Amino acid sequence: MTVRPSLLFLTVMLMPAAAAAHPHVFIDAALQLDYDRDGRLNQVAVEWAYDDFYSLLIIEDMGLDPDGDGVLTAEEEASLQGFDADWAPGSQGGLYLGVEGRRIPLQAPRDFSARYQDGRLISRHVRPLDQPLDSAAPLLIQVYDPEYYVQFSLPDPPVTNGGRNCQIRQRPGDPYAAADAYAQAVAAALEDDDTGMTEEMLMVDIGGAGADEVRIQCGTAP
Repeated sequence: MTVRPSLLFLTVMLMPAAAAAHPHVFIDAALQLDYDRDGRLNQVAVEWAYDDFYSLLIIEDMGLDPDGDGVLTAEEEASLQGFDADWAPGSQGGLYLGVEGRRIPLQAPRDFSARYQDGRLISRHVRPLDQPLDSAAPLLIQVYDPEYYVQFSLPDPPVTNGGRNCQIRQRPGDPYAAADAYAQAVAAALEDDDTGMTEEMLMVDIGGAGADEVRIQCGTAP
């Protein structure tokens, strides 16, 4: 389907998007890991800071900030809430948690909020885990769009709220690896297809190729 910066599609990767040679949206993600009193991970708070250009398109599409001063009125701020909350059923929302090769199931997102700050749209939501996770488990976190419509980055390590003696290792991703994986997936799809589809009509999945990743393991302090 054709994608445009509309009010209903700001979910970005949350609905199928037409394939493209490069990502159309750039998001800086921030994560907060919330642990319960028993030291178990029970939810992840996610913040997305959209790139300036995409933010401007959305603000204009919604008819906000007509004077262009970068400051929203209380009414405009209220209308902004939930602008990217229309997720497709079963969407991963770009957040992937795993332990020793096993995917950790997440519940649907909740507690959406949004603000417009320094020319960027910043939204926040919470992803509860289906079951609390022992903090001693060697947790792998990745944030990526398998369809490569969005390019995510994790500029900073996650914040651990309530975790004890957590060891965090962060590895920056490789956007060139993602671009290469996308190009290869498109080429393979076109080669196997005999319907006359073009690259713009394809939807391919490159998985977590080139994604930033964080490894976290917590334990009781000595």
